[in-house]
Amino acid sequence: MSWWGLFRAKSRELLAGSIRRRLVVSIAVVHAVLMTLFVADLVHRQMVFLKGQSHTRATGLARVIAVNSVSWVLADDVRGLSEVVRSLRSHPHLLYAMVVDPRGQVLAHTDRDRIGFYVSDPTSMDILSGAPALRTVVETARMVEVAMPVMAQDRVIGWARVALDQQEEIANIHSTLVEGIFYILSAIVVGTVCALWISRRLTADFLQLGEAVEQLRKGRREIAPLDQPAREIARVEQAFVAMAETIWRREDELRHTINQLAASNTDLERFAYIASHDLQEPLRTVVGFAQLLEKRYKGKLGEDADQFIDFIVEGGKRMSMQIQGLLDFSRIDAKGQAFRNVDMGPVVQAALDNLGDAVRQSGAEIAIPPLPAVHGDQIQLMLLFQNILGNAVKFRRPDVVPQIRLDWVPQGDMVEFRISDNGIGIDPERADEIFMIFRRLHTGGQYSGRGIGLAICRRIVERHGGTIRAEPLAEGGTRFVCTLPAAVADGKAEIRTQPQVA
Repeated sequence: MSWWGLFRAKSRELLAGSIRRRLVVSIAVVHAVLMTLFVADLVHRQMVFLKGQSHTRATGLARVIAVNSVSWVLADDVRGLSEVVRSLRSHPHLLYAMVVDPRGQVLAHTDRDRIGFYVSDPTSMDILSGAPALRTVVETARMVEVAMPVMAQDRVIGWARVALDQQEEIANIHSTLVEGIFYILSAIVVGTVCALWISRRLTADFLQLGEAVEQLRKGRREIAPLDQPAREIARVEQAFVAMAETIWRREDELRHTINQLAASNTDLERFAYIASHDLQEPLRTVVGFAQLLEKRYKGKLGEDADQFIDFIVEGGKRMSMQIQGLLDFSRIDAKGQAFRNVDMGPVVQAALDNLGDAVRQSGAEIAIPPLPAVHGDQIQLMLLFQNILGNAVKFRRPDVVPQIRLDWVPQGDMVEFRISDNGIGIDPERADEIFMIFRRLHTGGQYSGRGIGLAICRRIVERHGGTIRAEPLAEGGTRFVCTLPAAVADGKAEIRTQPQVA
């Protein structure tokens, strides 16, 4: 990772979290940056000033020596020249001062031991051979040295050189830097304290709004007003209160509607149960007497009478089947058992056992892999797979052995089951109609049944919180796909399989 990427990552990590933390960090960083720039500029300006001051002092001393040394150099009076140079030893920043002739011989020096020697370093030789003008010989953080020509009638008769110590200037700059760092830290501390105070006032209102949201989530309707909030936060509070009032109003309307629907559903279920149950007795009476007429007077009342009696008997039987189907349909929710973890292997095996005669007569080949456990009503799940597998056996093509395949795949907290067959198939445009109560796509003469099995399947799946659909297969046949909740372990969905059904 590049330094810029690392910086961005650390910045995001630092600014992550609460508003208070972001505000405090932002103000502290801004104060630190501004004060650092200010101190850096102050130190730089002082450094330039002090260096300029040292250079000016050195130049002034070199000029004094150069002017006062002319007569002594012309007179070749080394003693008098030495007195001129030695008079500067009281200067507090002087490192050394000297006068050299045009050949580089030291004529006078603050250190007497150096008198008579020659300067031969490249810098000195460059000065001696250069133009007669003020020169800066050395300029470092610790010292500055200048050279001034000693002139007599436009002739260079020597050079005056002065070196001053800059330790005091360095100490002053260091002291300024220390004070600047103190100012930076003070600004960060003051800014942080101010940011904490400001953020506390701001976040206190937001925290109170958050508590109001939590109370709203728990269903409580008491919202304490904020104490002198900022104008912008007050607008947020007003919007929140208006939103809460709207939620409460719609919640009341929804609760009223739910209560009405619950009462209506209860009445409908009671009506369906009572109607279907109470209709069974008179219907059995009608069918029983019609069968008695058929038994006693068949062939005696004429051919039309025999046909009419047959119609009454068949119609009564169909009506009895439909009433029983309606009764079963109404009991899905009312008579359902509590949900628990159910191993689907034994459930599907029980469904196949109930379909044993139909499976043996058709010679159906049914492939079932190891199945998972689900969370639901065991009896209704058995009825669900019994209806689907029974339809796969019933709606087979003539002279074709039914081949049925049951597969499943996990889908998050759900399990998707797929039952595929090679039967007569289904019209894609009418795939949804088969799940409607008493809706049949074939006449009773072609295929027997009440026309309610798949409606019961959908009711069962929906009670389990799943979905069911029918998909025509391109090679012929139909695939039923339904989803059921996976088994629950410690409050979490758990997918586990059972041994393959025989």
